[in-house]
Amino acid sequence: MKKIFYLKRAEVSSTGSSTREIVKKILSSKFDIPAPEIITSENGKPYLANIGETPLYFSISHTDELLFIAFSDKNVGIDAEKTSRKVDYAPIVKKFSEKEREKISSALDFLCAWTAKESAVKWLGGTLGRDLRHVRLIDNQLYYKSLPLPLSVSFLTFQEHVLAVCSEEDFSNVNVEPFLE
Repeated sequence: MKKIFYLKRAEVSSTGSSTREIVKKILSSKFDIPAPEIITSENGKPYLANIGETPLYFSISHTDELLFIAFSDKNVGIDAEKTSRKVDYAPIVKKFSEKEREKISSALDFLCAWTAKESAVKWLGGTLGRDLRHVRLIDNQLYYKSLPLPLSVSFLTFQEHVLAVCSEEDFSNVNVEPFLE
């Protein structure tokens, strides 16, 4: 099972709901989970408590305009960036490995690499401050401290956004669906 929902940030703000409340609404309405309880790991990764025999994982990413939430029965991490975002990526890319730098020749290349790395950190349940520097993306394979991660990274484009989804499952053909209350 693989799903990605989105909401406009303005819609989230107008409802007065927090991101956590939105996730609960999706869990109730789309997955028939009554009274879902969301808790966080010590690193701040949210997860569903007391789901029973069928695990359900989710990951959240915000941009200035949209909120994305990926769901799967396998661990999942998602990150999104607006493709028109003006970013001076040269100083950041200096911290990437030589093999990673060889693949980055444009802002879009950088955004794809960045979202892949950030979604991998979310998949790991880590923190950007501690773990991002240890994640490498080489030939579409993600590594953590030189060890290959048992996942794939899927890239999607949606409304001028690039999304990277890390999971044991391929998300490349998943439709990004609106969540309307």
